[in-house]
Amino acid sequence: MRAVLWFAMIAAYLGAPAYAEVIGTVVRAQGTWCDKSHQQCGSQDFKGLWRMYPVHRDSKLVLVGKVNGREAIVIRSRWGALETFDCSNPRELGCKDPLNLGRLIPTEPEKNVVTAFFDAVLELAADHPKIYDNLRQGILRTRGSPGPLSDGVVELREEALSLQNIFGDWDASDYVLELCPLDDMAEPKCPDDARPTKYSWDPRRPTLLPVRSVHTGLYRLFLCEISSGIPRRTPNSAELLVARAPQSEQLANDFRQVVDATRGWDNTDSTAPALRRAYLYTLAHR
Repeated sequence: MRAVLWFAMIAAYLGAPAYAEVIGTVVRAQGTWCDKSHQQCGSQDFKGLWRMYPVHRDSKLVLVGKVNGREAIVIRSRWGALETFDCSNPRELGCKDPLNLGRLIPTEPEKNVVTAFFDAVLELAADHPKIYDNLRQGILRTRGSPGPLSDGVVELREEALSLQNIFGDWDASDYVLELCPLDDMAEPKCPDDARPTKYSWDPRRPTLLPVRSVHTGLYRLFLCEISSGIPRRTPNSAELLVARAPQSEQLANDFRQVVDATRGWDNTDSTAPALRRAYLYTLAHR
């Protein structure tokens, strides 16, 4: 709830282009940090900055509460760089003063795929704070063991979906899948009992997934398993933006550019998948 109220405040405080003043988002933090410019640091329910918290040009990030000198905060700049503020580093002077956020801004800021990506994600945060907060909280929940499914744009052909962008170059195998539409809160609307479809994937000869009553929009595709004859959804899933050609081609290309530009972030930035998922939602609102 605090995050939802915060993003609602962004729009009211900075006006329509609120996201334009954001220079980065929090990746992770050690210790309790507060933004004195935009938060009530001493309030009873204050718990510190959360992952994907938007850092503004006028933000004043300070430590609050008990300090042991080993605190740190990692921020992904709007221009893609990962910046670590380590309070044990002499140049931070123990983080006794607000952090020098000017380090996040390049000498000559330029527009590129990453900045366009952040613009779109932060616009979603301002215009649809509840959806953004749902995605943000999703990174705190495990998605299960690694699997073949990945978020992406899929083409709807009559009553079938092309899943090449979802399975990529994974080895040929048989899968059990279930497709559920997403509601306005980015939550899947699935039947109580799983009703999956068997699907054979071969990257050399991709086949279509048959579907019924599927329209353009956002869906979640679950990887299912069958135990004692009973199918159940596993935590492994992917968000799908379903579109028809030729729009699906353009949307898929836009999403692919973002994936290519941010793929290297994943090993050090647990928020990267959630940010990309948020971008997929912005494409759905075009």
